[in-house]
Amino acid sequence: MIPLRFRVWRGLWLLKGYWPALLDRRCDVLIVLANPNMPASWLMAMVGRATGKKVFFWAHGWLKREGFVKRRLRNLYFRLAHGMLVYGERSREIGISLGYPADRITVIYNSLDFDRARRLVAQAEGAPSVERPQDLFIDRDRPLVICTARLTRHCRFDLLLEAAARLKREGSPVNTLLVGDGAERRSLETLARQLGVEAHFYGACYDEEVLARLIYFADLTVSPGKIGLTVIHSLSYGTPAITHGDLDAQMPEVEAIVPGSTGAFFRRGDAGDLADVMRAWLTSGKIRSEVRRACYDMIAGNWNPRRQRMLIEEAIDRVTAFRGSGDA
Repeated sequence: MIPLRFRVWRGLWLLKGYWPALLDRRCDVLIVLANPNMPASWLMAMVGRATGKKVFFWAHGWLKREGFVKRRLRNLYFRLAHGMLVYGERSREIGISLGYPADRITVIYNSLDFDRARRLVAQAEGAPSVERPQDLFIDRDRPLVICTARLTRHCRFDLLLEAAARLKREGSPVNTLLVGDGAERRSLETLARQLGVEAHFYGACYDEEVLARLIYFADLTVSPGKIGLTVIHSLSYGTPAITHGDLDAQMPEVEAIVPGSTGAFFRRGDAGDLADVMRAWLTSGKIRSEVRRACYDMIAGNWNPRRQRMLIEEAIDRVTAFRGSGDA
């Protein structure tokens, strides 16, 4: 294993330490992080092809349909690779619609430690008397809404607090648990006090056993801004997720949300609609065990390391099988 080093300078990712692997004759395939702002990725792709290696770009891919100039530049960059490994089906569909060869795009999804999550779920299920996050609140019987993320402006937790305030005014109060820290924490704490909502700011937590318990015993994960691995984290512990439905401003992992099954969508930027969607879910009479099963099944189907590895290996096999027929 050859460790790499990088730093960010004026928006560019400057990578060092990749030349030994790039020039290693024993290496047949390169999988490169596809970031056009990382000059080394252009160089690795070009040198890799020139030395007979098969090159794959690992990337979010296409998140939305872009203008002509940006679209052409992105496709030019992506065509340096023999294949694209993208996170979601929508990315593949957009790439194809913009002229990228369909047979060179493989959806590999994304994942966290699936096996560990299953063990932690079993622990939570086997210890019903364990301390629960509801104990952090005065009224423990209210539905618990959680989100584990850095408290930044892009996460739009102000919308969640405003939605919670509306639910309280309308007689459907919830407890809100934000697990994380960040530049917006102080202003969010002030907003919560002003709105009179029951919100607990847990702070940063990197202990997966603690996070597993907090998420498992919550009723909903609500991420008003874009949602990425947060949804995989939430569903891994059986808790559905709500986020906005503007897919052009989302991350690929949002595809794990199936409305009515593993979560729901609200109108982007609309706290009132978020409150309505939260209320609809919490009062729908859904059986919690069935919701958990739907969440677990979603992760077990595609969003796990084993599935990801299988898809990557299949993509490599397809390309290397035609080594003798020339480059694509």
